[in-house]
Amino acid sequence: QAPVWNNYNTTALTIGGATTGTNAGEYTATFTPKEGYHWSGGGTEAKSVTWTIGRAVIVGTPAQSGSLTYTGSAQSPVWSGYDAAKLTLGGTTSGTNAGSYNATFTPGANYQWSDGTTAAKTVAWTIGRASVGVPSQSGGLTYTGSAQSPVWSGYDAAKLTLGGTTSGTNAG
Repeated sequence: QAPVWNNYNTTALTIGGATTGTNAGEYTATFTPKEGYHWSGGGTEAKSVTWTIGRAVIVGTPAQSGSLTYTGSAQSPVWSGYDAAKLTLGGTTSGTNAGSYNATFTPGANYQWSDGTTAAKTVAWTIGRASVGVPSQSGGLTYTGSAQSPVWSGYDAAKLTLGGTTSGTNAG
């Protein structure tokens, strides 16, 4: 990009320095009077003029797209509104267990948030709990006078913790 210059007369002045730029930031161009011209206050030295390219605006903060459910393996969310050319992803970007995690998004050098800031923004994302069925007693027990425990249908010790009254002696 190149700025449009007020009061720049190509007949009287030579432009130099940084006259075009790509990235956001400050640039310095120079103007020097041509042969036979001088500044209104006198002198023919080059004068520096600073010009800028502003950061492009990132309209919204990325968000988790879809949902994740616990599988026992590491998972990462898919982000809607995330452009790796504009934002740097950081924080916790993958997880295994069900729960909430925090990722961060930081604008690149040529970008800013719509509020004018450039600091990282934290975005929460989640892995939901996996569903399990409620176990039931498999078969029946008959009073024997000794302590007994039922056999459970649908009970997986890796997914459920067994508690409460897990054995008994009397009928009931």
